[in-house]
Amino acid sequence: SITGSVAGGAAGTTTPGTDDSTASGAQFLPSGKYQVGKTISICGLVTDPDGLADVSDVYADVFYPTGINLGPNHEANRQGCGDLIGEISLKRLSKSDGINLLCTQIRNNNNNLPTWNATSTNNFNYDEACAIDGELWKETAAVYCGERTLSYEDPSGDYRTLVMAQDKNGLDGTLENTFRYLDLTAFETDFQNVNYGNVKLNTHKIINGDLTWNATSSPSVRNVGNTRLNMAIFQDDMGLGKTDSSWNVRWDARVGSDAAFKNYNPETWTTLNNALDLSETEEMDFSIDIFKFPPTHDGNSFSGKMILSAIKAPHLICEL
Repeated sequence: SITGSVAGGAAGTTTPGTDDSTASGAQFLPSGKYQVGKTISICGLVTDPDGLADVSDVYADVFYPTGINLGPNHEANRQGCGDLIGEISLKRLSKSDGINLLCTQIRNNNNNLPTWNATSTNNFNYDEACAIDGELWKETAAVYCGERTLSYEDPSGDYRTLVMAQDKNGLDGTLENTFRYLDLTAFETDFQNVNYGNVKLNTHKIINGDLTWNATSSPSVRNVGNTRLNMAIFQDDMGLGKTDSSWNVRWDARVGSDAAFKNYNPETWTTLNNALDLSETEEMDFSIDIFKFPPTHDGNSFSGKMILSAIKAPHLICEL
């Protein structure tokens, strides 16, 4: 039978049995880095009335969050919507490693991490497993663990996990658990500045981005978090100033050539149209319109500061 299950930092690391939140259960943050996954361990505490020698296989199934569609940048057989991600074979830890993981690392440092299979006839807990005459010490129970790497682009949400044990007589037990992939809204760009070059008065000038990820190419942006996002932009006036109460400059920006340009004035945060889907790469297009050059400005060039940020956007939903 399955008596408890744990999801935590990989069992073989220097921080076994850890997660990224103090809340009950398991929660993990993605890396926020392109194509860098998050490796976790899924473990089960297993007993068998005929002894551990009778245990044949222990494994875990992990499922995407229900109702969340990964979007158009993923393979047809990988769309989320509660589908099975994959099955993991769990291997039995040695007696000492199992006791250290559950009874020392987790019990002392992350007590609310496990889900226990508590019923009216079975109130299994740390005391029964970890006491000096408990099941782990007597080896009537053992900890089994296996690793799973979540993609940087797997969506935030609750992942259903089934831990199952089978014995040689075909008897089995299952415990259902969940872990949460915490929201991380993150992006990266392949440009450090936007050079508008020579700009004429009252002439709308556009700087087009592209889909080529290269620091020497035109502006591009990509989603490296596990939420969809809208880009936001803030810019100073580049020293162009105001006439009366009106700015002498206005900009536009958009994400993707199929999106509408969004006007924005200096010193105002503006959220752009067209959300970036999970793992999506898009061009960023910028434009400038100058209505007056200040006569007191020294030199022939203007420069300023642009700040980019991102706003979390809702996940795509699954079709019924």
